[in-house]
Amino acid sequence: MINIERFNDGKIVVLRLPNSNMNNSIQWEFEDCCAALSQDSDVRVVILTSSSSDFVSSPSANNFSLAPSVSAIKQPILGVISENAHGLGLELILACDVRICGLKSKFSMSHVMQGVIPSDGGTQRLPRIVGQGRALEIILTGRVVKAPEALEMGMVHRVSATDPLKDAYCIAGKISTHGPRAAQYLKEAIYTGVDMTLRQGMNLEADMSVILQSTLDRTEGINSFLEKRDPNFKGD
Repeated sequence: MINIERFNDGKIVVLRLPNSNMNNSIQWEFEDCCAALSQDSDVRVVILTSSSSDFVSSPSANNFSLAPSVSAIKQPILGVISENAHGLGLELILACDVRICGLKSKFSMSHVMQGVIPSDGGTQRLPRIVGQGRALEIILTGRVVKAPEALEMGMVHRVSATDPLKDAYCIAGKISTHGPRAAQYLKEAIYTGVDMTLRQGMNLEADMSVILQSTLDRTEGINSFLEKRDPNFKGD
């Protein structure tokens, strides 16, 4: 079963994948969990991690699709890799907004060694994150990328010297204090905008900014600044 923990009055949710091989039952449960969290107005940040040493264990490289459920989550999502993320696990992590790993973490996409190619977004997300040339070299060779190199190329954003999950809690705590609607609009503007022309992206950004100007959270942000206090955003 997938384990769900809630912290900070339900604003931070930890979604933990089980320590077992991926199967259809787990995939269906995962899809349902992601859909429910995305619609939960109390949730401001999601932390995705795993109980397994490998982020997702799968006997077959191409039987499952988890990344679309993650990318559909409206709230910011942090991916935490305590040890390794290979194949499907790396494809899933790449769908997260912020990725944090441990000092000894390792990554790879060795699908080609099994006569197949990544099919859960690996051929699309990895080039967008690390660049086309690097992505081709990593996927064509199937080689292992260690944490320092993963950080240098942008595959992960932070390498934790102690506990990546603890570091994720700190980041999530900071994000959870921000305006939740603004955070969601920010994600949409960035992810949608990269597939637009610059002018189209600028128009999208302007439209979303105008919408946010009329929210109660925007009023709270102004008032808290004038009153020199921390804002209390409610998502209104």
